[in-house]
Amino acid sequence: MSSPSAEAQGNRIVLQFESLDDALKLFSPWKGAGPRVQAASQIHQALEAAGLTVELRVKGRPVAQLGTCELRGPLLALLQPAI
Repeated sequence: MSSPSAEAQGNRIVLQFESLDDALKLFSPWKGAGPRVQAASQIHQALEAAGLTVELRVKGRPVAQLGTCELRGPLLALLQPAI
């Protein structure tokens, strides 16, 4: 996985990935769809409690948002098919 570029905009952290595969590898420490979905939910809750939003982008296009916004994005949907 190539390292994402990171940028902060107020309470929003934007991680820019070169490919969707690189962005999905962010969740590779958790094996299986269930643990990955649970990890995403827990990360979302922790960011929300801290008043932060993390937006994941691939080539400039948003693919996931976690934190003070609604937990959403096509990348998060890709974590769930095997549940």
